[in-house]
Amino acid sequence: MKLCKFTLALALVAAACLPAVAQSRMSINIPFEFTVNGKTLPAGHYNVHETLANDNATWTIDGEHTFARIMTHSVESPMKPHIPSMIFVRAGDRYFLAQIWNEAHWGRELQLPNMKGIVVAEGDADRYVEIAAK
Repeated sequence: MKLCKFTLALALVAAACLPAVAQSRMSINIPFEFTVNGKTLPAGHYNVHETLANDNATWTIDGEHTFARIMTHSVESPMKPHIPSMIFVRAGDRYFLAQIWNEAHWGRELQLPNMKGIVVAEGDADRYVEIAAK
């Protein structure tokens, strides 16, 4: 009976810890100004995390004097594992946040409306810049 109670208590503790483990958080230094959902953020140090523990679609990017909240959808990279990082699309001298990789094969992708037009209009081929988290 004691073993049964101990096992149940251990299972409850493990279940209570799962949301905290599942929540992703990373710290990252971005060396350039970048755009997120139409908002321009300055170069600097940012903390990137899920906004709500049970909602991995909404992410927050917190800087020293600014922040942005973004809606994302899941993206998979079955062949190439990623380190925790953020990927930007460069168009001329402008950078646009495109993806957040918080796991080796699973990440989050932002909607980039009109990105193809911006890249083509500035005469720059699609270029991706990946910045690793700390």
